[in-house]
Amino acid sequence: MKSEVDFSRDEHFQRLLARKPCSLTMINLEIARDAYPDLDFADTLDWFDLRRQELAGHFRGMHSEQEQLEVLARLISMDHEVSGSEAAYSTADGSFLNRVIETGQGIPISLSLLYMEVANRLGLILSGVSSPMHFLTMAETVTGRIFLDGYSSGRLMTEDETVDWLCNLTQMKPHQIKRSLEPADERTIVVRMLNNLRTLYAGNEDWASAWTVQNRLVAINPANYPMRRDLALIALKAQHSATAARLLKSLLNSCPDEDREFLTSQLEEAQRDIPRWN
Repeated sequence: MKSEVDFSRDEHFQRLLARKPCSLTMINLEIARDAYPDLDFADTLDWFDLRRQELAGHFRGMHSEQEQLEVLARLISMDHEVSGSEAAYSTADGSFLNRVIETGQGIPISLSLLYMEVANRLGLILSGVSSPMHFLTMAETVTGRIFLDGYSSGRLMTEDETVDWLCNLTQMKPHQIKRSLEPADERTIVVRMLNNLRTLYAGNEDWASAWTVQNRLVAINPANYPMRRDLALIALKAQHSATAARLLKSLLNSCPDEDREFLTSQLEEAQRDIPRWN
């Protein structure tokens, strides 16, 4: 199933779809451009380059990743006052790197991407970790894994400390948590970012924005039935009635029996609304 929205100008999102090397930072900015159509990426990229320049001299004299991570966390959270905020969960700006830098407030996944970009520009490899309820980053070191929580001012934790903390946070078992602490691939990270945005937009009944986000999710997983179903339902709420009717008809050809009655009622509603919104 093809996306209903044209993302052809999003070079790195297209590379993700084609399973080619891509930049998560650039994909985040491409998604931010959905909300800010005139967004110029240059200011954000310049900010990252300035942070690289600030840290480069410090890193040369350091002999461990632990030291480097401590300096990185201090620079971002204290010198530049970028950290986590409860308020950031209530707005899409908390997910967009350009706005996180401008406001100093973000959510775990956007702050993780920020730390990853600065670190990776300096040759310090931070990987994204899609742990339950709280996204983290992780560095492989000679003494073991070190986890960095960008939301909590770059707090550093050993693997055991991370497992204990996440067990308390999620009420999950240690063996379940340990399975989630492997580096996440780009698709997993982007899907989690988009799911956060979709949940926020739906909660605010901003169906126009949810429609664009859901199209990105379907572009990544075109055969995924729940994502296609949600696309049709969001299309109806976003007043794309003709599109919703077409998508619902397609779904009814192969939907599970338990969904058929509900989808049929939604199709009838879409067909009634076509003269009103189209």
